[in-house]
Amino acid sequence: MEIKPLLILTLPFISFYLNAASLNEFSQKLDEGYRYACNATQTGNAEVASLALENYRANFTTSDPKVGFSQIMNDEINKVVSNFFRMGMIQGNTSTAACETPSELLSQTALAVYSRQEKAALASSLDAVRFTEYAAQAYPIFDSIRSTSISEDEVINQINKIGNNAIINDKNAIDASNATSAMKNVVTVLFSARSDPELMQFMMGYIDQHKLH
Repeated sequence: MEIKPLLILTLPFISFYLNAASLNEFSQKLDEGYRYACNATQTGNAEVASLALENYRANFTTSDPKVGFSQIMNDEINKVVSNFFRMGMIQGNTSTAACETPSELLSQTALAVYSRQEKAALASSLDAVRFTEYAAQAYPIFDSIRSTSISEDEVINQINKIGNNAIINDKNAIDASNATSAMKNVVTVLFSARSDPELMQFMMGYIDQHKLH
C-alpha cells in the first residue's frame, strides 16, 4: 500500500477540533468523512479508508484525560463515528452511484455526537467544581440558567463575585481561580444546551445527582 494517498485523503480532517464546534460544523465534518469513506472504497482503496478512520475518529474527541462518565461518552462517540464512517465504506462497496450522505443519517449522527460531547464536557467541568468549598455557591447559579431568563453575562458576574469574595476573605487565590474557571466552563455548556430542553434536563439531572451532600 502506498502511504501518499492516505496522507492526501485524510488531510481535511487533521486540523478539526470538535470541542469548539457548532452542530453545523459537526454535520459538515461528518459529511466530509462519509463521502471520503464512500469514494475511497468505491475506487478500490478500502484499506486506505480503514486506516484513515483512526485519524478521522480522533478528531471528534479531546486528548484530555477522561475518567468515569466522560470516558463512557468518549467511547460512545468513537463508536458512533466509526459506524457512520463504515456505512460510507459500505455504500462505496455496494453502489457505483455518486457518493451522497443520507440526510437523515447525517442529522441523527451529528446530534448524537454533539450531545455526547456536551455531556462529557459537563461531567469533566463539574468534577472540578463539586469537590471544592465553593460548590454550594455554584449550584444555585447553575439552576438559575434553567429556571430563569438570566443572561450568560449576569451568570459570569455572579461567579466573578464568588472568586473576589474568596480572595478578600484570604482564601487560596489559586484554588478560588481554578474553581471559578471550572464554574464558567459548566455555565458555557449549560447555555449551549438551553435551546434543547431534553439535553438541559439531562444536564441538570446529572448535576443534581452528583452534588456532594
